[in-house]
Amino acid sequence: MPSPQKSPGDTAPAALREFPLAELVTTASYMLVGGLWILGTDALVSHILGEPRDSTSLQSVKGLNFVATTGLLLYLVLRRSFQRHRRAEAAAAQGHERLELAARAATDAIWDLDVAAGKLWWSDGIEKLFGYPKADVPPTLDFWTERLHPEERERVKKGFYSAIEGTGDLWSDEYRFRCRDGHYSFVQDRGFIIRDPAGKARRMVGGMSDITQRKEAEQRIERSRRQLRALSARLANLREEERTRIAREIHDELGQLLTALKLDLRWMEKKLEDHAADPALNSVLDKLVQTVELADHTIAAVQKIASELRPGILDNLGLSAALAHEAGSFQKRTGLVCDLVLPETVPELSRDATTAVFRIFQEALTNIARHAEATRVRCEFKVDGDQAVLRIEDNGRGISPDALADPKSLGLLGMQERAAVLSGEVRIEPASPAGTRVILRLPCAADDTRFWSHI
Repeated sequence: MPSPQKSPGDTAPAALREFPLAELVTTASYMLVGGLWILGTDALVSHILGEPRDSTSLQSVKGLNFVATTGLLLYLVLRRSFQRHRRAEAAAAQGHERLELAARAATDAIWDLDVAAGKLWWSDGIEKLFGYPKADVPPTLDFWTERLHPEERERVKKGFYSAIEGTGDLWSDEYRFRCRDGHYSFVQDRGFIIRDPAGKARRMVGGMSDITQRKEAEQRIERSRRQLRALSARLANLREEERTRIAREIHDELGQLLTALKLDLRWMEKKLEDHAADPALNSVLDKLVQTVELADHTIAAVQKIASELRPGILDNLGLSAALAHEAGSFQKRTGLVCDLVLPETVPELSRDATTAVFRIFQEALTNIARHAEATRVRCEFKVDGDQAVLRIEDNGRGISPDALADPKSLGLLGMQERAAVLSGEVRIEPASPAGTRVILRLPCAADDTRFWSHI
């Protein structure tokens, strides 16, 4: 790769390029004026003294003139140099004073690291936040690293040194830092890296903020969220148990009573048919036939209600049969084509996982029927390793991000919460070229006892 073309200024020696322009002008002016002065004073002194130019006395006067002129120049140069040095010191002192004042005004513990020397300066915040008197804090990086929490020390140090050795100019992290009294505070630490022209870090300035209260608030919120999720899961389990119990009682008790009633009605119908010659009984017979038909419709309605509460096929024949039955019922009820792909063999899932897959399947189909305006639905259930995967995709109008984030979308929220309790996830995303895709991933051995153990 060809090297970039150098400008004329780049060919000059580095020392000359760094030499201040004002000094160059002063030196050139002195050489010009000094030369003219010496030439002029030679003739003037020779004329005044009336001696030739090579006389001893004249040479002495010329030497004194040279010494005086050089001394004056040295005085001017030194005076200018000392003035610039004092201005630089004053600017540095002012900058340091500003840093000190800013550090005192800030609520953070400000620090300044000399990377090459490994010296670390702290503001008074190190005492205000963590209890370490500034006078007792050694100016070494070990003071900081030794007080990192043992569980986080290697991670924080690795990130810190990676930032220094890298090319970026920012570093930040959150960790626990040991205070003087022995307890650990959560801190947020940020640093700005100053690099030399070669890109090597030479200085790093930053500040530590105590975020213990924020972290504790986040932990309380997270604990509250888990408790609410646990309550929701408990209510869902109780509701499922109650639905199962009611479905069984409806199917067994009410179903048997209705069947017995239908048999009695059939017996009465048969007896009336034996006396069909009596015209007065024809209207009674017709009414009895209608009553039998009504009993048949009632039995069918009872079976449907019991099935919707808790399909017996789910407990008796398994998840695949229940999914196939639900897909068929959905297609018959809505008129939408529902293609369902099932594996040849399904490993045994826990009762909680089986119920979650079936209920999420039900909810997804219900949402499609209500909102999607689709003409076709494709569903696939499979087992991928130790996870059960349910995929439901329609060709409807899709779902907007606002609808996904709407807190009133209780159906979507219910699906996600039901999966989360069992360490699974529900992902809802746009389908291509149109429609919505719902993907459920759930551990095959999932049960809610693992979730309760972490509450």
